[in-house]
Amino acid sequence: MNTNNIDPLMLPSLPLRERSSLPSCPAIYFVMDGNCVLYIGKSVNLAQRWAAHHRWSQLVKLDTVLRIAWLECNDKDLLVRVEKALIQEFQPKLNGRKHKPPVASKRFTVTVPDSVFENLELLAQAQGRPTANLAAFLIEVGISQIKERGEFPASSKSTKPKDPKQDV
Repeated sequence: MNTNNIDPLMLPSLPLRERSSLPSCPAIYFVMDGNCVLYIGKSVNLAQRWAAHHRWSQLVKLDTVLRIAWLECNDKDLLVRVEKALIQEFQPKLNGRKHKPPVASKRFTVTVPDSVFENLELLAQAQGRPTANLAAFLIEVGISQIKERGEFPASSKSTKPKDPKQDV
């Protein structure tokens, strides 16, 4: 593959903090700091990958405005080869470096009807990801949608349950 023809600056992109707006397509992605490529990766579903990317906590600590650009690659079998060629071409400084993602700070148990769990397992299997990972992603998406609709409580730290009598 001739990677000289690929210019990440000419690809579709958006600010990394707007990752919830990424398309759900197979793609090679570039994390950009201005004209500099910091990281290159691949995903069969770009939106899902960036919902809980292992580098997120590291990247948001950088004091710059980062963008994510993507090259859609509908042939999923090519993703690995294209990613490898682009990493070799651009030599991004974060690729190849070990990054220990932060440990989840909160865990909880959810009881769902058997049919919901079976559907969750089927979807996770179809996407090639752990069921718990998909459940966490779906919760994050649901919370994001509630926030976008303006239905999220003013203080995200509030744990006070809503008084059901207020609805009467």
